[in-house]
Amino acid sequence: MLVRIAFALTVLAAVMLPQAAVRAQGAPLQPGPGEGLFLIVTDIHFDPFTVPALVPALDRNPVSEWSQIFAKGAKGVIRSYQHDAGYALTVSALQAAAAQNMTYDYVLYTGDYLSHDFNSDYLKHAGPSPQGHTSFAIKTAQYVSLLLEESFGGIPVYGVLGNTDSACGDYEIAPDSPFTAGIADQWATLSRQPMRFDRFRTGGYYKVAHPTLADQDIIVLNNIFWTPRYADSCGAGGGDPGGAMMTWLENELARTRKAGRKAQILMHVPPGINAYSTVHGTGSCDARISPFWHDRYSGKFVDLMRKYSVVVEYTFSGHTHMDSFAIIADTDGTPLVASQITPAVSPVFGNNPAFTAFLYDRTSGAIRDSATFYMPNLSAAAQGARPDWQLEYVYRSTYALQDLSPASRAALAARIKNDKTLRARFDDLYAVKAHSRQITDSNWQAYACAQSTINRTAYETCYCTGN
Repeated sequence: MLVRIAFALTVLAAVMLPQAAVRAQGAPLQPGPGEGLFLIVTDIHFDPFTVPALVPALDRNPVSEWSQIFAKGAKGVIRSYQHDAGYALTVSALQAAAAQNMTYDYVLYTGDYLSHDFNSDYLKHAGPSPQGHTSFAIKTAQYVSLLLEESFGGIPVYGVLGNTDSACGDYEIAPDSPFTAGIADQWATLSRQPMRFDRFRTGGYYKVAHPTLADQDIIVLNNIFWTPRYADSCGAGGGDPGGAMMTWLENELARTRKAGRKAQILMHVPPGINAYSTVHGTGSCDARISPFWHDRYSGKFVDLMRKYSVVVEYTFSGHTHMDSFAIIADTDGTPLVASQITPAVSPVFGNNPAFTAFLYDRTSGAIRDSATFYMPNLSAAAQGARPDWQLEYVYRSTYALQDLSPASRAALAARIKNDKTLRARFDDLYAVKAHSRQITDSNWQAYACAQSTINRTAYETCYCTGN
């Protein structure tokens, strides 16, 4: 059942930020007949240590008491760039998302619930009687999930594990971990399909039926297992959780196709090449190339996308904190899958905080358009000004596209390579209009090639030889 977003403001106002300002404006996306909206929020990296004196009380008390604790001691505390999102910034973002005069069908959260350096910060601030970092990590993830639920009036929320989402450490989530067990029931309830979470405790992945599309599924991966930095430091070790999940994914795609259905795939780390790390690498051009995933997983995933091209048209991820996309193509260059990379709420990497709403066809699932909202006055808010959330841009009108299909995104990638004015516009939006720029005249090709090539060999040809 759809719930009007205005309900969320009533819920939030009782315990949260009365001073959080949201700019009144008309809804930039207006669903027509047979269309709906969904929201993506990602990479909050919730920092419960923003006011260290509150940590012992948070540690002792259940999650149900956290909002009251924060409202008394941290409601106006926002930190600027190079910091993760604390209570005030997180609630401000969710209030803003709920106040855009739009009704969302569901919410996707594509990972990173916990702040960076979570365990070390806990040890610094937990006080003389700590309950343990595992318990605190679980409660923090539960709290972010609770805020997502309360902010949008009970619509389905589909969560994804990110690289920081582990009681063990960054990129160290263990199979069958206390962390996944600690959030499994809550996430299952938020999905409104609790019987679909049989794999979650083991690997952190699951598959649910799409909430509005009768013939589609949502497949949620824990693809931290596929990254080069992954280590099972706190688990039994010795297995191949990434390989097990890949096998599961292939089986689920086969079942989906056999049933005549389609699927969207959610993940935290996008497929393809990390352009930022590539630009800042050392050595020869080919040595600097930095894939997001291990080659063996990347190659297998691309093979699956080509094999099941009638099933999957979109993947959704976060992780980079920036606003971008990539295209998975067939062997002949035909675009098959659009990989959406949504910008983060956390401004830790110099981006402005943001979230994105999407307009989609409720029959086919095709993505028609999107609108990204951001907070441009972060520095002023860190000095006590009221957060000012604004519409940043609407995708189709900004880039003159018919829709957000793989073919349209592929055409946009080609235009960005060849049109310097358009490339400057993409650069401006990439870091969500932040003052710090990552794409320059000397390195733009690294980013442009990442949009159009997924595997290392193709990227090397594009980036290192300019073809």
